[in-house]
Amino acid sequence: MPKQPLDLQRKNEHLFLSEKYYRSTNPLFDDLQIMPVSLPNVAVKNVDLTTTWGANQASSPLYINAMTGGSPQTIELNRKIALLAKGLNIPMAVGSMSNYLKYLDNPDVRQSYAVVRQVNPDGIIWANLSAHTPYQAAQKCIDLIQADALQVHLNAAQEVVMHEGENNFVWQDNLQQLVQQLSVPVIVKEVGFGMDRRSASLLQQLGVEIIDISGRGGTNFAQIENERNHFTNYQFLQNWGLSTLESLLETKSLQNQVIILASGGIRSPLDIIKCLILGAHAVGIAAPVLHMLQHYTFNEVQDYFSTWVKQIQEIMALLGCQKISDLKEIDYRLSPQLNNFLQQK
Repeated sequence: MPKQPLDLQRKNEHLFLSEKYYRSTNPLFDDLQIMPVSLPNVAVKNVDLTTTWGANQASSPLYINAMTGGSPQTIELNRKIALLAKGLNIPMAVGSMSNYLKYLDNPDVRQSYAVVRQVNPDGIIWANLSAHTPYQAAQKCIDLIQADALQVHLNAAQEVVMHEGENNFVWQDNLQQLVQQLSVPVIVKEVGFGMDRRSASLLQQLGVEIIDISGRGGTNFAQIENERNHFTNYQFLQNWGLSTLESLLETKSLQNQVIILASGGIRSPLDIIKCLILGAHAVGIAAPVLHMLQHYTFNEVQDYFSTWVKQIQEIMALLGCQKISDLKEIDYRLSPQLNNFLQQK
């Protein structure tokens, strides 16, 4: 096979390295302990996981976060991800669609994204682009997959470590243009480095109404890009950023003004519950989906995440919660380290 352009090959390298560094647990979530409820007074069958996304509804507070697309090798993977989202009736985001814009005449690149809407015609699907993409180009991507929203990723740390990365992070005016000009809502997300209150507040001032804080603890793009970078060593940035729990605590005061989504290192239904207790509207998973699809049959993967949904329901009943919003009233304790982080701010 002829060597692919770097933009296409990078997508394949990201998939390989994401799996290489995958961890099945995330000890950072141990920093929050849920206080048990001995008299929950709720039946599991009465727990309602329905989550509203504008005019749309999902069956649970889960969504599949952006992972891939943009090379011939990712067509089948995105097809399976879309089928999984369809089966679970939850939203999904495609990976960055920058390659679609760069290779408009490449049918395989186009199909790597278009396949998602083809197999999930009625699902909630989000396009994905960088923060410097002009709104006219973003609208082309939205139109291709009939996206219900545009996920705009903030990846400054990744770009710094990436040898071929961008170095212009002047994004604010363009973000405002995207919010004002596009035909769908804009979701702004970090890419695994977390978000502080100041950044989230600034996004809110720019008109952004949905923010994914995407914390440290899952797929580490500083680590991945450092492995790809054969010229300069950036290993010292491997622990850059805030964890998902730290980011949720940082942005808790903004939850009445914007919708806060949580992702980054989610490895179990209990991790999901902890994010919802701290006020997340919904919780995104990515690496566990990728890992399972590479090691198990599709039916086994669908059964696995269907079980997650059932277990979320069971944990909510265990806590005496009948709907997602009830989780915000659950008592919890923070580890000394996380509590110290909270107090210092």
